[in-house]
Amino acid sequence: MLIDVHAHLDFPQFDPDRDEVIERAAKEDILIINSGLGVEGARKTLDLAGRHDNVYAALGMSPTEFDEKEINAVIDLIRENIDRIVAIGEVGLDYYWVKDDLRRWQEAEYFRRFIALSDEVGLPLVVHSRGAEADVLQILEESGKRALLHCFGGTVGQAEEAASFGHLISMPTNVVYSKRKQEMTEAIAMNRLVLETDSPYLAPVPKTRNEPVNIRLSAEKIAGVKGVASAAVAKATTANAKRFFNLR
Repeated sequence: MLIDVHAHLDFPQFDPDRDEVIERAAKEDILIINSGLGVEGARKTLDLAGRHDNVYAALGMSPTEFDEKEINAVIDLIRENIDRIVAIGEVGLDYYWVKDDLRRWQEAEYFRRFIALSDEVGLPLVVHSRGAEADVLQILEESGKRALLHCFGGTVGQAEEAASFGHLISMPTNVVYSKRKQEMTEAIAMNRLVLETDSPYLAPVPKTRNEPVNIRLSAEKIAGVKGVASAAVAKATTANAKRFFNLR
């Protein structure tokens, strides 16, 4: 078994063959944590999880969303569906797209709000950080929150710091060709690693649509980097993900 801890199968790139993509993963014994963003994404994700035994729902909000009404509606959906979801996320900070200082301050306030919600409802937190890793780690440390850092884009040193604090580092499928991701993989202990596709993005073949079955390519690459068997990577990352998301 493998677990793709972060995918967006509700995105329109999968409209032509969504069920087939999920079925391919099921045949490969792959579980999927689908991250639904915003009200529409949350509702689609809840529907997918309700219809497919190998899909679990996480509900969150893009850090680049500043509509208070939309954010409040997603928080309401999370509270209303606690028993149907396994995590809050993704949420976090994005400085790649958000350049304005006031907007960045608002991002941080919303991020803290979701951290508090995670504590309130007892669900784990999946964090997005793009160009904002130092601030993300600082806010998490201030709150005492351990999280899953989705597609962590910081330095190897920041990843090591995050892992030592107790965060999980989620390694995307572009580890197949990314030297930086391979260096990060080498530096992080196996008990701090999980696997993701971020489907439809970050495919092992650039400029192609990603999907959960490609998680096996990640496991094989990581095994090569660490000098262990693929089965050992599968066993460790699956155990880490099950523990984090409280999966049976």
